[in-house]
Amino acid sequence: MESRSASRDFDEISAVYDETRQPLDPATIEGLYRFLLEHRWSSVLEVGVGTGRISQPLVERGLKVVGIDASRGMISKARAKGLPNLIQGTAVRLPFRDHSFDVALFVHVLHVLDDAGAGLREASRVSRGGVLAIMDRVPERTSPSSPDEPSPRELLRDVLTKAGYPDLLRAGPRVKEREILERFPPKETRTLSDREITEPLSKQLDVLEKRAYRHVLHVPPDVLARAVAVARRQIGARTVTYRRSEAIVWWPTI
Repeated sequence: MESRSASRDFDEISAVYDETRQPLDPATIEGLYRFLLEHRWSSVLEVGVGTGRISQPLVERGLKVVGIDASRGMISKARAKGLPNLIQGTAVRLPFRDHSFDVALFVHVLHVLDDAGAGLREASRVSRGGVLAIMDRVPERTSPSSPDEPSPRELLRDVLTKAGYPDLLRAGPRVKEREILERFPPKETRTLSDREITEPLSKQLDVLEKRAYRHVLHVPPDVLARAVAVARRQIGARTVTYRRSEAIVWWPTI
């Protein structure tokens, strides 16, 4: 994370972060680990380490991982899990010498940075093997209730707009990640996990109701609660089935 406002936002989100994010797919962790072994990389800098959801299983597999994050709250959560080598700092000014690590790693973080290019270049500077990122491929809905019905995100955005909070919940992480890939084409993209998921549409509202995303942190709690209640009534008990796919992206140089 880069700006002070982002850091403060994630300090607040850290309290509910792990409980509001989908569990990591074991295939994603295993695929990342095998990719690192394939290139004989054993020292990793995770930029935007968050609560340590990626670093922890890598450390348990014997890799040396240093994690850096701008959020004191997120670092605190990672430290509570027993992770060593944690540093508070920003992605655009890493406190390391050139080529200090075998590789640098971003996991669902690049879309948060104000300047993803600056973050990629700085990560490339401190690594010998380049930069890796784990990103979501765009989920493909396989059985929506109706292709013409708005998503929970769209419903909530509409309700919040009517309540005086326009321009929220527009460009999600996947949109921003696609833009980053177009600006900085990687050398390699490899799918790590791919599975079909069926879940209630209201699950998206559960996360927003807990104020687990930056978009809604500055909406008054009572306004957000009323907006979520309206969206829930419109969604009802409908479910959606989609494919969740995660990929690893590699830039040897930036």
